[in-house]
Amino acid sequence: MALWGRDRLASLQERALAGRVSGLLWLAGAATLLVTLALPGSKVEPIHAVVVAAAFAVAWGAGLVLGVPWDRAPTRLFHVSTILGLAVIAAIAAATGTTDSPARDYLWFIVVYAAFFFPPRQALAYWLASAAVYGAPLLYDHQAIDDNLLRQLVVVLPMYCLVGGIVVAGRELLAGLSRQAGELEREQRRLAEEQSSLRRVATAVAAGSPPAGVFALASAEAGRLLGADHAAIVRYDAEHPIVLGRWSSSDHDCPRIAGAGALTRGDLLARLRAGAPIARDEIGDGEPVVRLAAQVHTGAAPWGALVVAGRARQAPWADADRVEDQLQEYADLIAIALGNAEDRARLDNEAATDHLTGLPNHRAFRERLGDEVARARRHDRPLTVAILDIDGFRELNDRAGLEVGDDVLAEVGRRLRGAIREEDVLARMGGDEFGVIFVESDRHEALVVANRARCAVAEAPLRSRLRATVSIGLCDLQAASSEDELLRRADAALYWSKEHGPDLCWLYDPGVVRELDARQRTQELDRSHALIGLRALARAIDAKDPDTQEHSERVAVVAARLAAARGWPAERVAMLRDAALLHDVGKIGIPDAILLKAAALDDRELAIVREHPMLGARIVGDVLDDEQVAWIARHHERPDGSGYPLALRGEAVPEGASLLALADAWDVMTSDRSYSPPMAIADALSEARAGSGTQFHANAVEALEALAERGELLPAAARLHQPTAA
Repeated sequence: MALWGRDRLASLQERALAGRVSGLLWLAGAATLLVTLALPGSKVEPIHAVVVAAAFAVAWGAGLVLGVPWDRAPTRLFHVSTILGLAVIAAIAAATGTTDSPARDYLWFIVVYAAFFFPPRQALAYWLASAAVYGAPLLYDHQAIDDNLLRQLVVVLPMYCLVGGIVVAGRELLAGLSRQAGELEREQRRLAEEQSSLRRVATAVAAGSPPAGVFALASAEAGRLLGADHAAIVRYDAEHPIVLGRWSSSDHDCPRIAGAGALTRGDLLARLRAGAPIARDEIGDGEPVVRLAAQVHTGAAPWGALVVAGRARQAPWADADRVEDQLQEYADLIAIALGNAEDRARLDNEAATDHLTGLPNHRAFRERLGDEVARARRHDRPLTVAILDIDGFRELNDRAGLEVGDDVLAEVGRRLRGAIREEDVLARMGGDEFGVIFVESDRHEALVVANRARCAVAEAPLRSRLRATVSIGLCDLQAASSEDELLRRADAALYWSKEHGPDLCWLYDPGVVRELDARQRTQELDRSHALIGLRALARAIDAKDPDTQEHSERVAVVAARLAAARGWPAERVAMLRDAALLHDVGKIGIPDAILLKAAALDDRELAIVREHPMLGARIVGDVLDDEQVAWIARHHERPDGSGYPLALRGEAVPEGASLLALADAWDVMTSDRSYSPPMAIADALSEARAGSGTQFHANAVEALEALAERGELLPAAARLHQPTAA
């Protein structure tokens, strides 16, 4: 029923169009009437009546087009013009031949015009009126009955209704499409506003704005977006809500928007915390204020709530369902922003934390040192820095393996943390090196604490049944002019301690301690960091395939033992061990589809695999020395020339590469693989002997047999976990 009574002339554009079309129809009717008079053989009489009607139509139509301000014209003027048209058509038809008058054809103007511009109920009235004008001669012309006008009227009336109905249906279809387009545009605008709102909040989060600023911005964006008077972001804390952000559209705040005091049963926020996604209530004695609150989750746990408030009679709150939907949507957006903020904070914390020991890392240590140095100088307070190094850690790694070495690092970190004061800053600087900032401590106070930490490490065996000691170098602000110089001189004192120790603390004294070349120390530190990164990459490559877990570490253990059996000095044994840890790093260039393929490889795939030794050599070229690089590049060469990538023969294959090749094959033979069980030690040794001189260098096989005689050849599963005495 609302459709039948709807005013179609509601907008200014429709009114202007309807008025001008009405005038044009009058002008068109006048013009065609005059043309009809001018046509040869026209029998329209009396001519003077037609001319008068045409002149009136011209004047009226021109007035409608040029003289009427349709944006201010009353709606009745449209009906006056239409009804007057019916009257003129009826008069012309009566004056010009009744049933033979061409004027009755102008009734189609009325039918179509009414269908397009008037509501359906009014249009139907005009269609019936047009049919009445068409049949009016029946009232005053007896000839009309003889001319079958009644029969014509029976046809014309349905035709008026049919054509008019088609126009109405088309108009309603266009109007519906227009409404849909308008609704779509409004929805897009709303979504754009929501996205812009979230983008502003997310930008503040990404820029590292303080939490208070982020929450204030988020509450303001929610309040404005929802057309509220007040908004707040509340976080649950035990039984009391904490307001983290508040916004008001005016200077007058709403003090009870987020509740007050402890959460009580039935309270708005208590209902939310109990599981309700949306809660609503009213507060205030005068004009009530409606409060709406939506649950904000971070993950699966309720974090808090978004609360908005507005006057009950305010327009945005009339459609409660819409407001609740938008509130929930924005609460979800806030949860995303909060999740991003928490993720960012967690990532920042992870980026500043050493994953092995849980201590601050080198970057975090330097940032904190800069702050503490500036504060100490500003307030003229003492400050001392210590650099600690685990004695003989590299040899310990060679004997016990990386896994035990990691345990040693973690336990040493825990003992150091327990020995120093709560206000002091302990960090892992990289490798086996730690740093300590002794806050507001002069060199003598710091030396006492440093010696206590040194003793805490050395006094009892570690969990791995190994013993460890640390050497420590200290420097205070009185002996350094900047934080870089402070670290450099503490590092010099550390190396002085190691030369005169180990297990010693030493204070920097320019008259005693000789500083090492800064470039040399920087290069050593960079090399240490690069080695750590490459070893992590090698572990990641081994971890891709369950069959190769810890493969590089096991190969390194066997290769080092083979080298020792060959009589290599300890320094070169350590060099081979470092190369063995990285021997497969070139596999990073092999696609997983080939690397993990269970079936046999075709020629193209084999060619790709055989490129990995040279790629690995290029990757480690800036970290290892030339001899170690050559071992990695040649570890798949064979004495008989059937190896790759250069098909070297005999003595052209470096001994380190030959030892590495046998260690690599030994691990494959004695490891449990998905495609084959591990070989027994005796069977694997026989296999190695069979390949002596062809696949393996004879000297390498002799070293393997020597290890077997001493009982040092263990299954792969036990190789990394063999107990080793310090």
